[in-house]
Amino acid sequence: MTNNPYKGIIIGMNIPVAYPASLDANPADLQRMLGEKLRALRLYHGYKRTTLSKKSGVSPETIRNFEQSGKINLENFLKIAFALDESRQLQSLFDLPEIASLSDIEARQKPSPKRGRR
Repeated sequence: MTNNPYKGIIIGMNIPVAYPASLDANPADLQRMLGEKLRALRLYHGYKRTTLSKKSGVSPETIRNFEQSGKINLENFLKIAFALDESRQLQSLFDLPEIASLSDIEARQKPSPKRGRR
């Protein structure tokens, strides 16, 4: 396994858990971090991969691959999140920024463009 700067320990348990060293992580680092966090959460719940597989409908091999490499398709990622009762955190993923000024309110009242300009 490669040297990973994202390791930590869940307090009271000897389970490695990933956390970002900085907010500048690249997509590959974020993928690996999510896989490691899934493993830590699975072990926290006391689930074997086969147990999580039955709860989620995702094969144990896919779960292992995700935990080790961070690679998974979106559908399987969501199935696992729902099985672990973590889907609520994903619901706010692409929310618009909070309104901080009058100009933000005005911008939201304009009709949304159908395409980006850049």
